[in-house]
Amino acid sequence: MWSKPHMLHLIIVRHGEAEPKIENLPDKDRKLIKKGIKQMRRVANFIDIMGYKIDKVFSSPYIRAYQSAEVILEELDEDLKIETIKELEPDQDVSTIIEKLKETNSSQAEQVIMLVGHEPHLSTFIKSVTGGEVELKKGGVAVVEVDPASFKGKLTILLTQKVMKRL
Repeated sequence: MWSKPHMLHLIIVRHGEAEPKIENLPDKDRKLIKKGIKQMRRVANFIDIMGYKIDKVFSSPYIRAYQSAEVILEELDEDLKIETIKELEPDQDVSTIIEKLKETNSSQAEQVIMLVGHEPHLSTFIKSVTGGEVELKKGGVAVVEVDPASFKGKLTILLTQKVMKRL
């Protein structure tokens, strides 16, 4: 009898609205603004409505991404450690995040992992896993279900802040 492998559920979040780019402030040090915090609360509301139980959180080390993950977890009342990984930095090759996820889910167990990062890196990652062309707007969220054996998957949800405001 053939058994279907457990799916890896990826909740992929683009960081919320951050401080504008200014001279003398490194890009990685830009913080969320109030609007960005509100956006991440909406993402948390979506995750709650959908009933996802997050097992692990990976964030880009950039401050705005880490803060985005913090707001989501705080809003969900989840006490999970946020692991910052360079694989989610905007200039990284997407193959590095795929390898990191394969290592993380080597047992191929059913798992929900939240990734918080940047564009165009996240949409390039989604395309490499699903084949689909997407654009993740600021504060946007995508859910991708991945077969851990082949690491191919399908995009099941793609939401903008405009849509999440209505949830």
